[in-house]
Amino acid sequence: MRKLLLSTVAFAALAGSAFAADLPSRKEAPVYVAPPPVFSWTGFYIGADIGGNFGNTSSHWLGTNWNSRSTDTSGVLGGGYIGYNLAGLFNNYQIFGGGIVAGVEGEFQGLSNNNTFNFINPNTGDAISLKAEQNWLASVNGRLGISYDRALFYAIGGAAWTEGKVTATVYSPANLFVGQLSNSKTISGWDVGGGVEYAFTPNWLGRVEYRYYQFDNFTLGNGAIWWNPLRENLTNNTVRVGLAYLFSAPAPVVAKY
Repeated sequence: MRKLLLSTVAFAALAGSAFAADLPSRKEAPVYVAPPPVFSWTGFYIGADIGGNFGNTSSHWLGTNWNSRSTDTSGVLGGGYIGYNLAGLFNNYQIFGGGIVAGVEGEFQGLSNNNTFNFINPNTGDAISLKAEQNWLASVNGRLGISYDRALFYAIGGAAWTEGKVTATVYSPANLFVGQLSNSKTISGWDVGGGVEYAFTPNWLGRVEYRYYQFDNFTLGNGAIWWNPLRENLTNNTVRVGLAYLFSAPAPVVAKY
């Protein structure tokens, strides 16, 4: 009798476990967590920058045995830039695991570059004071970079323009004023450089950039009796930091389940 009772209890326990296993689960489905949206570099942007401009003006007096002279025209640089980025154009291609970003950019910078140096005309003994100035520069460039989420490493280059100005004052060996000649001219050239940009937020971009500028020669003077033409050549090395606002497309809406 005792064995029969124990067998009945065991059978009932097994039947109850099987019945519980067939009941629907009351456990809730896991909460869906959307992945963070991927940052996009595509869009128009506008910004301002400031930095140092390390300029050089090289002068060569034509028609004489006077060697070329150079003067340092370094100063402060500051201005603005505007451009457009296009990312995802080459989705099938990656460089070192980064996405390709292409774009165009224009800039205008004010400069505080000027310097004066003095020398003696080896042919006449005249004392000459030469002041070189550069007040602004501008450029239109293409950009090509590699993005790693919110960081962009890029190369930049294109066409550039600047205003070169030179003023020469001539004194005789007796320190008597002979004459003064000045010329200001907008000259063209090219620029090339690179930098790194980082998106602190979906819209605010900070950058650090280096740029080199090379401009065409221009001539001061017209071969007057007391003045031989002076050929000028301008170059600039710039380092600047900038902050821009990116007018990017609205972030995609992520569905929640």
